[in-house]
Amino acid sequence: MARRSVTGRFAAVGAAALLLGQLLGGAPAAAQTRAALAGSAFPLVLDVDLTPNPVCSGAVRGRVQIYDPAAAKAGAAVEWRIRAGAEQLAGGRLDMTASVGTAKFSIPFDRVPAAETALQVDARLAASADGRPAGRYGKVWRDTIRRGCDPVRVASVGDSVVWGQGLDHDQKFPYLTGQLLGRETGRGHQHLDYSISGAVLDAPDLPAGNNDAACLHTTERQDPDGDGEMEFGEVTQQTPDVFCQLEKAGAQARKGGYGLDLVVINGCINDLDPFFGIGAGITPGSEDLPKAVKRECSGIGAAPENPAKDVPYFSGAKVGYGGRGMRAAIEKAHSLPGRPKVIVADFYYALSRSSSPIPVKTCSTPGATGWWLTSCKGALGGVAKRYEQYTQLANAAYHQAAAAANKASTDGPYAVAADGLFTVDNALLTRDSKVWNTPVTDPAFPLRTRACPELSSTPAQCLSAAVGHPDIEGARQYADAFLLNPSVRKWFHLPRQGPRAQLNVPTNTHVGDEVRMSVTVDGKPPAAGYRYHWYFGDGTQQETGEAAVTHTYDRAGPWLARLVITGQDGGKVLVEATRPITAD
Repeated sequence: MARRSVTGRFAAVGAAALLLGQLLGGAPAAAQTRAALAGSAFPLVLDVDLTPNPVCSGAVRGRVQIYDPAAAKAGAAVEWRIRAGAEQLAGGRLDMTASVGTAKFSIPFDRVPAAETALQVDARLAASADGRPAGRYGKVWRDTIRRGCDPVRVASVGDSVVWGQGLDHDQKFPYLTGQLLGRETGRGHQHLDYSISGAVLDAPDLPAGNNDAACLHTTERQDPDGDGEMEFGEVTQQTPDVFCQLEKAGAQARKGGYGLDLVVINGCINDLDPFFGIGAGITPGSEDLPKAVKRECSGIGAAPENPAKDVPYFSGAKVGYGGRGMRAAIEKAHSLPGRPKVIVADFYYALSRSSSPIPVKTCSTPGATGWWLTSCKGALGGVAKRYEQYTQLANAAYHQAAAAANKASTDGPYAVAADGLFTVDNALLTRDSKVWNTPVTDPAFPLRTRACPELSSTPAQCLSAAVGHPDIEGARQYADAFLLNPSVRKWFHLPRQGPRAQLNVPTNTHVGDEVRMSVTVDGKPPAAGYRYHWYFGDGTQQETGEAAVTHTYDRAGPWLARLVITGQDGGKVLVEATRPITAD
């Protein structure tokens, strides 16, 4: 037994190392870097801040931040412009005395479009005094602009998933959620992003004693203008944790005199260590995944001393062990100015049983035979199984946290754990993958190639960090699913798009038994003509034309079933079971 245990652990470490090398691709080759770094990528517009106060009849004021280390090194200047459609609204010249340069602008009210209009901001190297011509305009920063006094304000806090690793500003799901809400309510939207890739949910000793207010006195290199929004959130770092991010969001809202309508939040995956902890169970404290999730996502069961504080690799468990859970974060989010509603973004499947190319490619290395080959495939299968288990456990913890926060609320339900309706077939290297599969093709790779060596203590890991995160289509799926959620639609007074239906499921079953599910409207089967997309909660799904379906669970639950009903007019409604199915 002891020999098998040691051998299995060695195989898990080796397989994890092989898998990490395959997924992250090591340091990208120079040829790959050059291919991904289009010549027009820089100067890069890093961020555009617009007036935080409601704009009813005054000018829109703001600032544009431009990133170009090479221009700064050469002492060059850049020209920048802001366009709405074909009209240029503002522009100017900026001497790049540092890697990040900031220019302020003002757009007169009579030039602000009355209806939502695409906003484009870009920059180029300015012509020099010695005769060098102006360069090409770099990558475009995209947003929207419109007149309005009361935009839907969405703040996002969390880790790389909420940050949108690998995505441009306008491709991230918190931004898209705000955009959809702004359009459906007619209010427009504003997105304020305090998240950062790599963040833990709670770092109990940073700041000491969980004094969140002390976070306001610290600045990060990823936040060059010091406003709390992480312009370089693409560069991985464990802090500021989610509670500090919320503190900064509240401070900025109070300073700007505005309230927030919605907070999109996640966290706790980095507290466990997403690779060596969740995937391999090597990081101390991560071996028993249910206990680890309860400790980090629910804030229950931490030991007095962090067993992972000295691990010799990049791991959020070093600072994120123990501390407060998601319920406390939800309640803090709701306490911000405006008493915002809260969406807890359920996790997707980063790696799953459907990620079959991984064991085939990794364990078919020349010379891998005998016990190593068997152990390698077993370990990689175990990695996928643990990722699926983590997704299930974390999402259950999120739902429990939201329910507990709502139950304790004095002003009605305000939180929901919302599902992106992802399945095991959307994971890494699957047939319908909705995540980045390579580290060099995502839109943010040009930024990482220059920012990671400059700002990160682990540049190779930083360069490849987009792998396994929702891609452009995956982020859109998150936002679209959020807008189907009945609670979200009720909060923002959005009309129903389908019948008032009820999903009927048993409360418990046995593994391997067939379970029947059905949907009814006012106690009767729905009228003909609907399509039904069943999500069984275990990462599998099925589409039917019938209002009933059967499913067999191959593992213990609990499993929360959901259903999307689509009418002949294309309208969709999401129906969620009132409680999960327990399979034993």
